[in-house]
Amino acid sequence: MADAAGRVDVLVAGGGVTGIYQLYRAREARFSVKLLEADYGVGGTRYWNRYPEARFDSESYTYGCLFS
Repeated sequence: MADAAGRVDVLVAGGGVTGIYQLYRAREARFSVKLLEADYGVGGTRYWNRYPEARFDSESYTYGCLFS
């Protein structure tokens, strides 16, 4: 938990896949954490940039395009 001055042990910049994972790991290690996100929701590039034939497979952490 943050102290009275608002200080935390870990500050995560960005609520994309990596930021969410870092938040999870820091909390799991019992650090006080704050995540800052510029947008109104989380998801980052993988959520906001949806291109035809592009996919995000969260199981393998890859971002790829299919070319035919």
